[in-house]
Amino acid sequence: MKAVISNQFSFCRATRRWTLPSLLLAILVALTGCTAGKSLLMGNQTSASSSNEAAKRASAFQLFTDIPIPPGTSFDTENSLILGSGEGWTGRLIVKLSKGPPDAFAMYTTEMPEFGWKPIASVQSETSVLTFTRGNRAATIEIEARSITGSLVRITMTPKPTTTP
Repeated sequence: MKAVISNQFSFCRATRRWTLPSLLLAILVALTGCTAGKSLLMGNQTSASSSNEAAKRASAFQLFTDIPIPPGTSFDTENSLILGSGEGWTGRLIVKLSKGPPDAFAMYTTEMPEFGWKPIASVQSETSVLTFTRGNRAATIEIEARSITGSLVRITMTPKPTTTP
């Protein structure tokens, strides 16, 4: 009888030894599955959120039909002040371009006339400035380098000053 009890006890000890690692492995697999499911869900939300942001950005730039907006441009809503839309907006539009300052300067120099703007003055330096007129409006474009890459562009649109005789 002693041998039977001894065998049962060693079987219980062996089962307990294998049960604890199996239990820990099962918990680990379950937690990993929950984490992967959560990241997949978050990934879908992130892509939906980024597509919503892209749609908002695209609709914001649709307000500006009289100036070039290159691909990769982001709109600085906190620091911009825009009154009106389309061909008659005034104010200050601040955008971040993926292009460096020399490329941004060249792009505005060549593309603003394609939108009907007449160049008045330009200065290319650390902070470059371009001035254009079109009809009864004037546009001043300031371009400077961002801290890492790209350019910060400030476009100020005003009614063109009238001269009195």
